[in-house]
Amino acid sequence: MLDRRYYRCYVAFLCGLIASLSGVSGQQLARSADRLNCIAAAKIRSQPTEKWKFQTQGQVYASPVVFKDKVIVGSCDSNLYALDKISGKIIWKYKTGGEIRSSVAIDSGLLYFVCADGLLYALSTETGQKRWTFATNGERKKDTWDYFHSSPTVGDGIVYFGSGDGHIYAVNGRTGELSWKFPTGGVVHASPTLAKDGVMIGSFDGYFYCLEKSGTLRWKFKTVGERYFPKGEIQFHAVTADSSVYFGARDFNLYALNIKDGTGYWIYHQPGSWTSVPSLSGEKLIVTMSDSYSILALDKIQGTKLAEPAVPLNTFSSATVAGSNAFFGTLDGIVYKFDIVKGSTIPVFQTESSKRNRHLFVDEKGKLRVDLQQKYADDINRLFADYLQMGSIFSTIWIEQGTLYFGAADGAIYAIE
Repeated sequence: MLDRRYYRCYVAFLCGLIASLSGVSGQQLARSADRLNCIAAAKIRSQPTEKWKFQTQGQVYASPVVFKDKVIVGSCDSNLYALDKISGKIIWKYKTGGEIRSSVAIDSGLLYFVCADGLLYALSTETGQKRWTFATNGERKKDTWDYFHSSPTVGDGIVYFGSGDGHIYAVNGRTGELSWKFPTGGVVHASPTLAKDGVMIGSFDGYFYCLEKSGTLRWKFKTVGERYFPKGEIQFHAVTADSSVYFGARDFNLYALNIKDGTGYWIYHQPGSWTSVPSLSGEKLIVTMSDSYSILALDKIQGTKLAEPAVPLNTFSSATVAGSNAFFGTLDGIVYKFDIVKGSTIPVFQTESSKRNRHLFVDEKGKLRVDLQQKYADDINRLFADYLQMGSIFSTIWIEQGTLYFGAADGAIYAIE
């Protein structure tokens, strides 16, 4: 058996190798087009402290992307910000016509993102100057829990993304001209994943689509559905590895399919909870969860559960894997570290909003307060809106040289180390 130290190094090497084979330059949500969200082990302090905080005028749902000296992230105040990654000071900002809930994709000196005004933007990474925009048929929000817009990915100069108008788009990255669009039966706010010449993305119509890069359908897969979510809506992006693609749905299932033809490998069922976003750590899938208030480690081949430590509230972003640990934030405004080997979680950082307001929702034992049901009279929409008072973390955390970058619903962009 391999010494554990060598195994961790081997896993980190594989993460880098797989990402390099994706054939996509630049950086984007979850770092690469296959959405593995895995990096080599980083030297991160056990209790990181605030390096800097930048305050925007709107909630931040988008995930930051670090590129050279910049942290680039959008806000619901309609601005895209490029901040100095060391100091947090503005390098440039760009004003759009709507909320930005999409993360950027960067390729060949340009960055791309989707906006609530129904446009795909292309800006200069260096200056923030607009190069072009592409108009969809408009954005729309599915429901309270539809927090994100589709974050583009780029392959061979083509920008792929989904839209609230129900289409999957491919646009020329240099000119902004439409290459093709593919219709689905629902809002498409999942982010596309590229692998093996396929464009893979789910829709709120309950289908997971694999398209050729020409825009023709290779295959589609219908989720099972569930009593209260019969369509089995797919909200979040997938991750690919080897011959498999993995994704979660609102029907409480996590799916593993064959990339080539869409046939099934396995289904993991999580009673009473949407499955959010998978990441990969060697032979393990690390899956964030919604209503089960937990994070999962599964065997990626068999789909069997290996560990499921608890967290106080829902997680709607992916866990960023760094060696044998994974980092993620939840609605309670706290960053957690998941020790993948031990199968345990610990809190490592708390936003100021969480320090002020978390007690209104979570008791001293880390459980939801028992009086919430009476207080909110089963108005779950209002409850989730009020959760945001805790500085809820929806960003997928970006780790760069021991620093963790993320945004929060209190409107702040954080760098902690």
